[in-house]
Amino acid sequence: MQRAKRPAKAMTEDFTDPAVMQEITAWLESAGVSAIEIETEDGRHVRIVVDGETSLDVDDGQRDVAATVPASISTAKAPFAGYFLDVHPARGAPAAVEDTAVAAGDIVGFVKVGPLLLPVRAPDAGTLNECPVKAGDLVGYGDTIFSIEPAQ
Repeated sequence: MQRAKRPAKAMTEDFTDPAVMQEITAWLESAGVSAIEIETEDGRHVRIVVDGETSLDVDDGQRDVAATVPASISTAKAPFAGYFLDVHPARGAPAAVEDTAVAAGDIVGFVKVGPLLLPVRAPDAGTLNECPVKAGDLVGYGDTIFSIEPAQ
């Protein structure tokens, strides 16, 4: 069965509109994802959590974002919200472990969203430092998966 195509929505969609939130909630439930946080262009944060009963939350306040790592250290970040996997399901060994050297573009983990598996790539060459998330943890878009000390 094919889905009817509908016109693409603009990126300036009003995520606070209850109808849009209901649609996103349905997508999350069908993908098996329990939460998502969206930052709008005007700085508002919309957090939708699916946990038995649906919770819709809109935060109109601006967030202060402070740097958590020194400027010389880069970070491999989640490309999408989903569940972090350190091992590809078809392989037995972790994609990467702390204290190993990586090249720019190397896969250091995966984010699973429903049946999709998205690679987490190292942005720069260096040595993997810490991984603040564990396999199976829910991560948000842009969450740090590994910090990477630059190659000497």
